[in-house]
Amino acid sequence: MPLPGGVIEETSAWRAEHCIGSFGAGAVVVKTKEHRESLWQLEPAEAAELGPFLARISGAIVDGLGAERAYLTMWVDKPPLHVHLVLYPRWPTDRKRGWDLDVERWAAGPPLQGEAEAAAEGLRAYLAAQP
Repeated sequence: MPLPGGVIEETSAWRAEHCIGSFGAGAVVVKTKEHRESLWQLEPAEAAELGPFLARISGAIVDGLGAERAYLTMWVDKPPLHVHLVLYPRWPTDRKRGWDLDVERWAAGPPLQGEAEAAAEGLRAYLAAQP
């Protein structure tokens, strides 16, 4: 299933796309290209790429989109079981923090497709301008 805005960035082992869940516009799902059900199943090269890739994507959420923070969570609970790391923004205008913000976002549901596509394009443009 194509995700809103398409692929934002990828490495040899990882792909970043806008998340379709209830994490708000600017949320990015980072997933392995090869099927992995758990982090401990990562090949050494996949594990070595993960930290720098998460740093790059979270930096784009903060510096490129203007978020105050980028939160991180991992989901592997629905078939097909596959590692999905979600980086999502906490905006300067968000009054809630942590778990309270998560509950508020889940109640609101996913962002509109146009908002997700615009965020994906903004992230792609920011990342393209970085070394």
